Amino acid sequence: MNGSRLLGICLLALTMLCHSAHAIPIFQNMRMSDIVPILVPEQKGERDQILPISTTSLQLFNYLEKATKLKLDVRRYPWQRVLHNAENGEGLIFGISKTPERLQIFDYSLAVYSDKIWLVARCEDKMQFKDIADLRNKTIGIVKGSTAGEHFDSAVNVIFKAEYNNSNLAGRFLKLYQRRMDAFLLYEPRSNYKRVQKELNQMYAVDLDEYRRDKLDIFCILPKPVATIDAYFAISKQADKTVLEKINRALIQARRSGELDRIYGE
Repeated sequence: MNGSRLLGICLLALTMLCHSAHAIPIFQNMRMSDIVPILVPEQKGERDQILPISTTSLQLFNYLEKATKLKLDVRRYPWQRVLHNAENGEGLIFGISKTPERLQIFDYSLAVYSDKIWLVARCEDKMQFKDIADLRNKTIGIVKGSTAGEHFDSAVNVIFKAEYNNSNLAGRFLKLYQRRMDAFLLYEPRSNYKRVQKELNQMYAVDLDEYRRDKLDIFCILPKPVATIDAYFAISKQADKTVLEKINRALIQARRSGELDRIYGE
């Protein structure tokens, strides 16, 4: 056998081995001492930097590491890539809601928390929201691939026009400020929307002349959420469920002890 043919056979065998390994979900045959990848959607700031993960998420992950003895490896990606990578077995998604399509692909944990889906608008517009009909002929910013519940989703580009956004939160505030949309959706588990509003203005209105001059909020969260949906961990249906079961047991314990209420209560 000549050298070039031998090299070709070796390369073919290596390619087949790599493809085979890639096709096996990372959670199959996993030991509890192994690192567990947790896929979390990234949020980007005004300089396109990835913003730190939320305090509530960090508190939950710290609790789960202690309760399960697992090592959680948090990986940040754009939302569409989070879905793709999880479907292909990289790890568990954190913060995902249920849709009929996703239920065909993923198995879910018990509910971790409830996300309020708020509308963020310019304060000076005095926008009102009581039901979906109030959004007629408006332009609403939505992260591509996200859901705000069946009722809201069915009204997209029917009652109101969707302005599809990526994970750059600063970019959404800029579009809102420039009146390229009337409002956008904000997912936030805390019920104290006034506190969240203050924090957002301190982060995203701080460089605006009128904010520095008048000391008044530029961006307002409307008092009534569009919807409230549960958020979960989820894993590919092709993956081993041992880790998900262990997380579920820890979540039951956290619910009974009041730890989840302490983390997400405000």
